[in-house]
Amino acid sequence: MLNCGMRVLRLGIVVAILALLAVCRAEAAETGFALAGAVDGADVYLDGDKIGTTPLSGTIPCAVGEHTIRVARPGYAPYIDVFQVRQGKVTRIEIDMVPVSGVLRVGANVERARVFVDGQFVGETPLEVEMKLGARTVRVSRSGYRDEVFTVHSVAGQLVERQVRLAELPPGLNPYRVVEPPPRWYERWWVWTVGAAGVAALSVAILVPAVYFTRSPCDRLGADVCLQVPATSPGPSLRLQGTF
Repeated sequence: MLNCGMRVLRLGIVVAILALLAVCRAEAAETGFALAGAVDGADVYLDGDKIGTTPLSGTIPCAVGEHTIRVARPGYAPYIDVFQVRQGKVTRIEIDMVPVSGVLRVGANVERARVFVDGQFVGETPLEVEMKLGARTVRVSRSGYRDEVFTVHSVAGQLVERQVRLAELPPGLNPYRVVEPPPRWYERWWVWTVGAAGVAALSVAILVPAVYFTRSPCDRLGADVCLQVPATSPGPSLRLQGTF
């Protein structure tokens, strides 16, 4: 009886060890989910938080329990699903995204240019927006620049990209461009230059005769000999000067 009891005890220990090992293996195994079938460039959200952009390969770790996944890309209907994650298991999720609209991406050489699709304002550059299928007229405008108008063909799930270069309006037609007024006549440099030269010439014209007539007659004649003739009556005396 004693030997039988020991064998039962040993067997129980072995079973417990095997069960513990199984639990450890399950805990060590991958737990999460994997995506399949999603189009490239789609944003993936798990329980409202963005976790990446497709393609996402391999197993995505995730806590055990219920979760909500959302996969979205412009031009496609968003995919939303609720799934369960079990311990040691990888839940495979097949993503089926349906294209429903075209996508327009517009850039411009000026910031915040306004974009209109079929006359309806859809946003400012740089811009990526969904648009209805078929032929669409796109207008890009900015104050002070000429409008750029072009036509695109919208296909479901496909991206149409345009880089627009807007030309600035001429100064006379551009109410948003400040034009500096021409300088007034007294602000021109040559006016002051001519004025200064005229003042200098006038000064010389006045000063030279004044200096000349303040000199004596003998000095003005430039003679070597000068005779002084006394006056017989009250008045100035006469001095003669000459060269002999």
